[in-house]
Amino acid sequence: MADWRFVMPDLHPGYIDWERFKANQERLATNAQAYGMQRRAGPVREGSALLQGRVLCGLCGGRMGVHYSQEHGQPVPTYICQETATRRGGKVCQSVPGKVVDPAVGALLVELMTPMTLEVTLAVQRELEARAAEMDTLRRQHIERTRHDAELARRRYMKVDPDNRLVADTLEAEWNEKLRLHTDVVEDYERRAPEEAAALDAETQQRVRDLAEQFPRIWSDARIDVRERKRILRLLVADVTLVKAEMITANVRLSGGATRTLTLERPLPIAQIRKFKSDLVAEVDRLLDRHCDREIADILNERGLRSWEGKPFNLKKIGFIRGAYNLSSRRQRLRDCGMLTTQEVAERFAIAETTVHQWGRQGLITKVYSDNLNRGLWDIPHDLEIVKGRPGRNAVPARHASITVPSTEQDSL
Repeated sequence: MADWRFVMPDLHPGYIDWERFKANQERLATNAQAYGMQRRAGPVREGSALLQGRVLCGLCGGRMGVHYSQEHGQPVPTYICQETATRRGGKVCQSVPGKVVDPAVGALLVELMTPMTLEVTLAVQRELEARAAEMDTLRRQHIERTRHDAELARRRYMKVDPDNRLVADTLEAEWNEKLRLHTDVVEDYERRAPEEAAALDAETQQRVRDLAEQFPRIWSDARIDVRERKRILRLLVADVTLVKAEMITANVRLSGGATRTLTLERPLPIAQIRKFKSDLVAEVDRLLDRHCDREIADILNERGLRSWEGKPFNLKKIGFIRGAYNLSSRRQRLRDCGMLTTQEVAERFAIAETTVHQWGRQGLITKVYSDNLNRGLWDIPHDLEIVKGRPGRNAVPARHASITVPSTEQDSL
């Protein structure tokens, strides 16, 4: 189209109008930028990557592609630069997680499209329009001066004696120079005029304000297709340059030329995310002195604590924490404190195990622990002794302390 000498739109009826034809040509040119050596953009595609086609590598300057992976059953985008690997057989420059960058850029757009921000923008626009009007006046005056100089040069040339060829040639050269200067000034003015004439009238400014009020609601509406959200972003953002170091730096270049820099935290590795926090492990260790695994899970859930997956604690998770951090179980801690099993009590006093349970019901000894298999641990008072009679089924203690039997505790081995 740049080589066309004449253009006569709508001279004959066509399948599409002239405006649709130009829009199609622009769309084709934009889509073509996704290929070749100068890859800078591309058509809007399906997928959740918000910055697809707008991301540049901050290391090599190439365009970054998009790879998707599954995380909790949802596709998660990752921006990856393979220009060096593709063109020169090198290594991948960098890969940046989209789940960190996309929400930050979206929040930036919502922040920029607030009514207060647009009011400041419109005020700046009005100031620029006023300055543009002053510059337009100065350019018009400059055009008028060059036209006047050219007219004076023409008059001087027309009044010269034709026989005086030396003077005539000098005046003719001066006239041509003035005409050339006047032509250059007029062409420069005509080239700049359409760009500076893009002023916002009152109705357009009100429509912009209304859009600013509705933009956050539209942007966060789940019914908006992801491709429509990408098209909205492309109207506002020219490109985003990413650099991943200790922090992720995103340099956002807006369509108007302004820039914003975002500094984002790198996501933690999955192994570190799944790792239980030290304060939680210390709390479980403290609770094991007085509670079993099931009771600890109930206590943590009552406090509103959750696992790294956001799920409540249960018996299995508490057992995993004990095994991963080498914490002694409730039963082992009681054993370390000198608590005896039913068999050990029976062997110590040379009695039957049924007698041990009978002593427990009588309150002579205290059962402080019992698992799912009804295997208990007993607290034996120091003053418990066997007197007259042969130790056995009918043996009775000489004296005993007043001990209250607590409720049975449950745990898993």
